Formats: sequence, structure tokens, C-alpha cells
Amino acid sequence: MAGIGFELNKLLKKNSFLMDIVSIFYSANVSAGPWIMCSLTLFLLIVLLPRNETLFFTSAVVYSFIFSTLLFGGVSISVTRYLADLIYRKEFSKMYELYSSTVLYAVLSSGVFLTIFSLISRIDDWFKLLLFSYSLVVLTVVWVQTIFVTTMMVFTPVLVGFGVGNVLGLVMGVQLFKIKGENFAYLGYNFGLMFILFFLHVFVKRYLYTGRKPTRSLLFWQAIRRFKSQAITGVLTYLGAWVDDFVAWIYIGKPIVKGFVFAPSYDIPMFLSYLFIIPTLTLFVLSLETNFYLKYRMFYQSLEENRTLNYVKINKRILDDNISSTTKTIFAVQFVFVLLGLTLSGYIARTLQFDEYSLKALRFGILGAAANGAFLYVSLLAYYFDLAEIPMRSAMMASVVNLVVSLFYLRTFPALGFLVGFSVATLYGWLSFKRVYKDLLHFEFIRREIGIANRQVIVHENVEE
Repeated sequence: MAGIGFELNKLLKKNSFLMDIVSIFYSANVSAGPWIMCSLTLFLLIVLLPRNETLFFTSAVVYSFIFSTLLFGGVSISVTRYLADLIYRKEFSKMYELYSSTVLYAVLSSGVFLTIFSLISRIDDWFKLLLFSYSLVVLTVVWVQTIFVTTMMVFTPVLVGFGVGNVLGLVMGVQLFKIKGENFAYLGYNFGLMFILFFLHVFVKRYLYTGRKPTRSLLFWQAIRRFKSQAITGVLTYLGAWVDDFVAWIYIGKPIVKGFVFAPSYDIPMFLSYLFIIPTLTLFVLSLETNFYLKYRMFYQSLEENRTLNYVKINKRILDDNISSTTKTIFAVQFVFVLLGLTLSGYIARTLQFDEYSLKALRFGILGAAANGAFLYVSLLAYYFDLAEIPMRSAMMASVVNLVVSLFYLRTFPALGFLVGFSVATLYGWLSFKRVYKDLLHFEFIRREIGIANRQVIVHENVEE
């Protein structure tokens, strides 16, 4: 999340309760803006609208979210890393070019997916296909925009864009449903998405566009080529998060309209369970991008400046204390929200008229979402120390375990695969990270080039007289 730390530090330095609240909302929207919009919208639609009359709308929102994350979420880490390198090298004129090429990828990849989807499903309701296509393309582009707005040093477009867009989409969706039914309710929701996209694009162009003539090479593809392992990790991570949904569609899914299979007893509680890790995502963005980054930078700056060993060790101890306190705080907060979610799960189930299976999916989903949040935290830590192989192996483990467990136990223990997969992956990732981190000075010494000039060596042979 290149650049967000600067803005958060600026807000937090103002030492006011209001600015603390603003920084929390800013972190939430940057880390999970589309996530919050889809989850809250889905929850409120279920409460406000007749469920049996909005099954296509609900399933299409879930489809849009899942496939937009698979299309762009997987490669977002590579784009973020490349963007951070541009900022570090002060190549600001290339940032808008990277944005444009990334948006182009988002549109083209969505188009390819939708073409394949329409050909396989042979959907015959073109209005429904158009509505779904629009929400998928726009949501995928919004994921792109959330990365680039972090570089602008302004928080207004993020808060206003997502806030107004959420309210607008929800209000128009409910009102249009009363007038014209489900399809027009979906149209109202899409209007809210369009507002977010347009609003964020205006600000991205205003702050990043320099008038520089674009080069022929697409910077997005350069980002993917340079950071291949991060792209692979991202795809595996989101695949691991959604593979149990695919199994549910096969085992207990119901055809809503031609081309759309939906498992409401599984998909809806699973989607809602993610609401309980948003505070944790917000907290670890707030922590890692502010206080942690300052300590992290001090440590590596001491290495780059060839400071004395004692000075380097002091900065290492400061970094150790910060990682320890940040990790404890994040896990403690997540534990509280897990307990809150499990406590409220019965009330939520009664409010939304869940059956026993859906209640079980919600509870396992809350636990699994907590494990997923912990996994994301450990992965981000590993990326800071350029240990990309750890998240990649962990993500592969999460995907395989989730798939295998879901294939055997989804009908009796819904979301167990999701919970076990990310629990195992998080444990493996954390132990692997700690194994490297505990001997970080030695690790950094052997992977850095020693700045000693090459000299001729004189070899003295022992000659016996």
C-alpha cells in the first residue's frame, strides 16, 4: 500500500480524537473498501428486501466480488510493489502510466472472463448478463484505484467516494426494487459503483497525471514480470479463500438463472463472516504503515549506512519490540472480534432466518476469516523483509488444504476447510518467518553484497628447509 503511511502519520500527529477516527476510516477504506461495500450491501439487502425475490441480485454481487478479486487481487501485490519502487526512485511521471495500463488489464481480463462465462453458461437473459458484466468490470477497476489513491496524500476522495457510493447504491437499489423489481435494484447498486469509480478516477488523474507521453511498453506487464512470485502468491491466496465456495456450488448449489449457480445457505453466511476481520485489517494497515515502518526503516538505514554493529543491534531490538507489540495487539483485537462474532451469530441467524447449516457456516466462517486475517498479516510482514517465498508456500498450502477438507466435509461441517486451510498456512508462515527473523543480521549479511574492493592476494607457501 504504497504511500498510505505518509498520510496516516500526518493524521495521527495532529493528536486529536477526530483525526484518529478519520485515520481509522481511511485505513479501512484503503485496505478493504470494495470488501466493505459488498459485505454491508449484501447484509442490508437481505434485511431490507425479500430474499426470495432478489436471489439473482444477491448471487451476482457475490460473483462480482469473488471473480474481481481473482482477476486483479492476485496481481495487486506485484503492482503495489512496482508502484512503491517508482516512488522510491522518484519516477513520479510513470505512476499514471502504470495506473492506465493496470486499468486496461482490469478491463481486458474482465472482458475475457465474461466472454468465456457467457459462452459456457449460454445465458439467455442479456439484461442480467449486462448488469453482471458492468458490476464485475467496475469493481475490478475500483480494486485498482484503491491501490493508487494511497499515493495521493489526500484522504477526502477515499472517504467521500466510498461513503457516498455505498449510500447511493443502497438507497437506489432499495427504491428501484419497489418500483421496477430485482433487475432495476441491481441497476441502482451499479450506479453506486459507477459513482465510486468516477470519483476516484477524477482524483487519481488530478494528482498523478503529469502530461508525460506514455511509452510503448506497458508498465503493468513489467510489474508482473519483475514480481512473478508475488503474483502467483496473490492468485493462490484468493483461490484458497474461495475454493470452498466453488465446492459448495457443486455440492449444494441451486440454479438461480441460466449461468448462475448459488448456494445461499453457504455463500451468504460466509460473505457476512468477513465483516468481523475488517477491524483487524484496518488495524494492521494502521500499525504496519505507521509506527512499524518507521522502526523498520531505521533498522535498514543503519545497515545501508554501514553503522557500527552496536548501533545496528540497538535498532534491531527496537524493531523486535515493535513487531512483538504489534502482533500481540492485532491478535488480541482479532480475538475480541471473533468472540463478538460468535456471540452475535445466533442473533444474526435469527434476524436473517438462517437454518442450522447456515448458522454453522457463519460460525466456522468467522473463525476461518480470523485465520485468513492472520495469514494476511504474516504475509505482509514477510513481504517487508523480502521473503516472498514464505507467503507463496503458505498460500499454496491454504488452497490445497481448503480444497481437500471441503471436498470431504463441506456438507456436514461447512467452512471447516476454510478454517483449517488458513490456520495451517498461518502457522507455517509464522514459524518460517520467525526462523529467518531470529537471525536477521546474519541473514541480511549473507544476502547483501560486501562492499570491499577486489585486490590481489599474495599466497605465501611454507617451505621446509
